[in-house]
Amino acid sequence: MLETTVARSYAEALLELALKDEAVELYAEQLGQFSSLLESEPDFRVFLETPRIDPAAKKRVVRDVFGGVMAGHLLRFLYVTIDKGRQHFLPAIAREFTTLLNEHLGRLEVEITTAREADEALRASLQRRLSELLDREILPSYRVNPRILGGVIVKVGDRIMDGSVRQRLQRLRRSMLRAEI
Repeated sequence: MLETTVARSYAEALLELALKDEAVELYAEQLGQFSSLLESEPDFRVFLETPRIDPAAKKRVVRDVFGGVMAGHLLRFLYVTIDKGRQHFLPAIAREFTTLLNEHLGRLEVEITTAREADEALRASLQRRLSELLDREILPSYRVNPRILGGVIVKVGDRIMDGSVRQRLQRLRRSMLRAEI
C-alpha cells in the first residue's frame, strides 16, 4: 500500500513536469527505459538502493550515464528520488506514471484473453471493436489461456467481460440444472 501511495504521488508530480515541458511521451519512454534497466541489471539496482553508498555518488553515476540523453527535469526528478531514498520505488513510479498518462490522454489499458494466439487480423478487429464500444483509444495486451476453449475475455480495469466458450457452457449447465428442479 505504501509503495502505491508513494509511487502515485511521485508520478503525479512527474506528470506535471512532463506536461509543463510538453514532453509527456518522451518522459514516459525515458522513465520506462530507466525502470527496465533497474529490473534487468540487478547490479545497477543494488548500487542505487544500497544505503551505504553516498547519494552524491549515485547521482554522479546517473548524471554521467544519462546526463546527455535524458530530459533535464526527468534527470533532476531521479536525483530527488535518490536524495529522498525513494529510488527503490522507481519501477512502481514508472507504472503509475504510465497509468496517469494514459488517463490524461484518454487511453484505456485492456487485457484480452483468447484460447489461442490471435493473428493480426483478429487483433485489429478486436481493437477496433473495443475502441468503438468503449469510445476511447485502447492499449491492448494479449494473453493466451487454452482453458477458456474459445471466445474472448476482456478485462478493463476491474471490470471483466467474459465471452468465453467455457463461461457459456457453465451458464448453460446452470440453466439446465435449474430447469430440472
